[in-house]
Amino acid sequence: MTTSVKGSTVAVNGRFVVGIDIGKQKHAAAAITPQGEDVGPSILFQNTKAGINCLQKQILETLGKPEALIIAMEATGHYWMPLYFALTRRGYQIAVINPIQTRVKFRSRIRKAKNDKIDARSIARMTLSGDAKSARIPDESTLELRMLTRQRWRLIDMTSDLSRFAQTLVDRVFPEYAEIFSKPFLPSGRALIQDIGLDPEVIVARAGEVDELLKRCGRKKIQPEKIKFLIEQAENSIGIHRAEGVIVKQLQSTLNLMESVETQVKEIDDELKRRVQEMNSPVASLGIKEPLIATIHAESDPITDFAHPWQYAAYAGLDPSTYNSGNFIGSKNHISKRGSPFLRRALYLAAFATYKRHTDLLRRYKKARKAGHSHNDALVIVAHKLARIIWRLITDNRPFKARPPKRK
Repeated sequence: MTTSVKGSTVAVNGRFVVGIDIGKQKHAAAAITPQGEDVGPSILFQNTKAGINCLQKQILETLGKPEALIIAMEATGHYWMPLYFALTRRGYQIAVINPIQTRVKFRSRIRKAKNDKIDARSIARMTLSGDAKSARIPDESTLELRMLTRQRWRLIDMTSDLSRFAQTLVDRVFPEYAEIFSKPFLPSGRALIQDIGLDPEVIVARAGEVDELLKRCGRKKIQPEKIKFLIEQAENSIGIHRAEGVIVKQLQSTLNLMESVETQVKEIDDELKRRVQEMNSPVASLGIKEPLIATIHAESDPITDFAHPWQYAAYAGLDPSTYNSGNFIGSKNHISKRGSPFLRRALYLAAFATYKRHTDLLRRYKKARKAGHSHNDALVIVAHKLARIIWRLITDNRPFKARPPKRK
């Protein structure tokens, strides 16, 4: 398989160029000569084995052996992957291009004309001109790690969404409940909702069962005064007193779904922990948890794609975006957020977990706060520094030390 180094210019080297515009079910392809002349008409082909055979017969084989041409395609969502791996298995060299590059190029057209065939030819011409930069293509182990970590973050977000929805249901049926338990979905609160429900009238009618259940599930850490206060609030609740049975069933169903998602997250965490231990990652020396370490490696490997730590920070979207026009210079430079959002999230959480433990990071945080930055902005600044540290740790394959090694 031919892989490209991130950010490297796609080298044509006197070969034919085939541009492919990626779609969900159908792709468009067009070929040009090394001199920029069109080679035959553009074609549309299905995203199937028969469609790829059609592409090979009508365009690729007419240009000669696989060594005589290079194929350029957009990294549109995930739809490019089956075509990419199918063509690499047949011996063709593929250059995958970030859609941001092609979008800017397409907007520079004088006339408003856009369709898949025109876009395919534009991709080929952009590649021939040397403006195309290769996107990152992970190897199989990195791809597996990336799929696991990204699934974990999606499940975490799903859990947060379900928790917020469950809170809206609680506020309808028993709004005073939040004053009693600030975290209503801990084990004791879940047991109360699942076994008895939150209908205030039911809680009052079954006060003895409520008392016994909370004492048992709370491991006797819930004070009797709090349980008594709960029953008193239920007697005087101002809930909507409408559709309470349906609301309680929805709440119970939502909690069941949350528990199912949390079980999946735990299974993924166990798998990530095993993989990180096998990796023997130097990032672990920072003292952050395995899911963050796994996410950093999943989004970073191979680290050789980044020649400088600033490039790595920019890939995470932590580099400042500037706005200068004439005599105007932007007073506040926000981060670009151009890059992997999963890596940016992991670095931010890693900064939150480590800035108090490491003197250099704490010094950077205090300096940012003294300059007038908010807590969150200061953590972003720490995350930028942490990204540069992690680049060095992975590049040198060495553990973190409070005092950096002397320069050679």
